[in-house]
Amino acid sequence: MGCNDGITANIISDCTTSKAGGLEVKAWVLNRTNAVITYDETTKNLITTIAMEEGEQAFTIVGTKKLLNSGHDVVVAADRPDKYAHYFNFQQFEILSEKIVNVDNINDVIIIVETKDKNDTGDGVFIAYGVKNGLWKSTDTQRANDINGARNIELISLEGQEEPYSRYVVLSTDYDTTLTMLESLEEVAV
Repeated sequence: MGCNDGITANIISDCTTSKAGGLEVKAWVLNRTNAVITYDETTKNLITTIAMEEGEQAFTIVGTKKLLNSGHDVVVAADRPDKYAHYFNFQQFEILSEKIVNVDNINDVIIIVETKDKNDTGDGVFIAYGVKNGLWKSTDTQRANDINGARNIELISLEGQEEPYSRYVVLSTDYDTTLTMLESLEEVAV
């Protein structure tokens, strides 16, 4: 992110670039302070490598159909560069006591999602939210007679701690290599 306004390339939003949208049903959750992130030297919102500190691991949220949702909102101020509030939403169906406590404690995390729209390079397929400042619970509601009794969780950037980019793209060489890297984070790092 720079403090200069203006664009540097054409924007094409036509039939050739139109997407269907949507996310795959699996997302990765990393405790932000335990993740080691490497960025591309030129494109600062491009993450080329993710590792976990020794003894740590990433976790997953697995949903169904359109259960996972993510995105961003621009935060504009007259005296600051634009920033972006990141957003992730899911529903928890589990009812066991340890599962409840696990979600009670979900704060300061990075969420990585996989879009349903794919391309030949893998660029733009895996998107990370909350990379610099983490995502924190903003909504945590459960009503026995609403959404089949599921717990609805919304994670966002904290006010004043928004991110410098609307999204971070995770790409380690290509799609397959990136997916392998993310899946490897599910194991405890040695």
